[in-house]
Amino acid sequence: MRLTSRALNLVAATAVVLSACSISFGSDTAVETTASSAPPSSTTTAAPTTTSIPITSTTQTIGGIEVSVDGCDEASEPFATLCRTVDLVSERFVDDVDVDRLVAGAIEGIEQIQARNGGEAPAAFDCAIPADAFAPICDAIAADVVAGDGGVEDAVVQAIQGMIEFGIDDPFSAYLSPDALDLFSTNQSGAVEGIGALVQAREPADDGTDRLCNLLSATCRIYIVTPLEGSPAEASGILPGDVIAGVDGETVEGRTFDEVTATVRGPAGTDVRLAIDRAGTILDITVTRASIDIPISVSEMLDATTGYLRLTSFTNNSPAVVRDELDDLLDAGADTVILDLQGNPGGSLNAAVEIASEFLADGLVLRTESRDSGEDYAVVPGGIATDEVRLVVLVNEASASASEVVTGALQEAGRAVVIGENTFGKNTVQRIWNLPNGGGLKLTTSRWVTPSGVDYGLDGITPNVVVEIPDDATTQFLIDIALEYLADLNTTG
Repeated sequence: MRLTSRALNLVAATAVVLSACSISFGSDTAVETTASSAPPSSTTTAAPTTTSIPITSTTQTIGGIEVSVDGCDEASEPFATLCRTVDLVSERFVDDVDVDRLVAGAIEGIEQIQARNGGEAPAAFDCAIPADAFAPICDAIAADVVAGDGGVEDAVVQAIQGMIEFGIDDPFSAYLSPDALDLFSTNQSGAVEGIGALVQAREPADDGTDRLCNLLSATCRIYIVTPLEGSPAEASGILPGDVIAGVDGETVEGRTFDEVTATVRGPAGTDVRLAIDRAGTILDITVTRASIDIPISVSEMLDATTGYLRLTSFTNNSPAVVRDELDDLLDAGADTVILDLQGNPGGSLNAAVEIASEFLADGLVLRTESRDSGEDYAVVPGGIATDEVRLVVLVNEASASASEVVTGALQEAGRAVVIGENTFGKNTVQRIWNLPNGGGLKLTTSRWVTPSGVDYGLDGITPNVVVEIPDDATTQFLIDIALEYLADLNTTG
């Protein structure tokens, strides 16, 4: 079973479920999700910080608008957010960044990304930039405002989005609007309000496969992966493969993935009208939102001694849930546990460390490597199934990020036999920083490797027992393979 998309942006109840990525909030944000998050690097790179390079102050008239250009020291909104974004990208991004690409990306964002609020052209505005090289952004903002495409605030946000979307080579970094930031934060609790569907944004790549995308267009589209069982989306007749083409009478083209998912999500009891493209036919479907409990895990005894534990995502509360269910399986007599990570797109890195630690007595779970430093994540003492329980881990190509952290640690320690197909191969870690405008910046800050330093970022983790999974297979397919494997072990002693 081979996925066409090389990155999954999974959304539960149209809230992003840390799609194929590990995320924590930066230490200088208003919210800190975990105390053990590695501190971000403070080393600057080619891109300037807002306090290190003097600015040539100028005033010019563009299309009848007087534009004053100055530095970031006294920047007010919305330019304070632009300046802060440049600071974070230059200091925290995992790779070196190029100023010219950032500027070109910002201008492309102004030209391509849809304005959200509109607004009249002002007679004048002050444009704050971190260095003279960013001056073309001021010109592009003024030209956009003169053309009537939106107000200054909209144009600045579009520039920020473009800087991240087109200016750095990383599909997992993104600007988050205030609503989208709230969506990410709420998702960490494991419960949201919305329609209850898993979605992904993808577009065709040159090699014939699909790839992750963020700026929606005629080719970058939001696909329904599956409606959650018992959800409003399922009740409304939404099907896997459907495309969300519009929300509440407006096209989604020109908006970002995060903006649209934030719009679809909303308070329980309210309606959202979706234009659904089903094989070329547009359907108008109204869905009444509800409170959605994102499924975290499922457990059961498969026989008298074999316990089964399926984990679907790594949220803040998943370690506690896994520990409780694992404890129940052990109390029920399990001496073998099948840990099923099929289709698990990842989530919180710290949750992955805690869950892996339930099966490891000591050592490391993983290491992260940033631009100029590394961080070791040690096993958390006190695991309840560290040696006496036989362990099998099930994975497929949709097992990503935090799933790969757990799989790699358990396999490398010789603690588990891994059965399935090569995992997704997503080994980057994202952090989220609050921005002055109430939004956030999700930025890749490091890459993870196994305790011995093996980087699975391209090919994924190769199982001990490699299985070719049919395209139409369900999760039961690998479960049956695992049971056969265990039966053979018991037979041969």
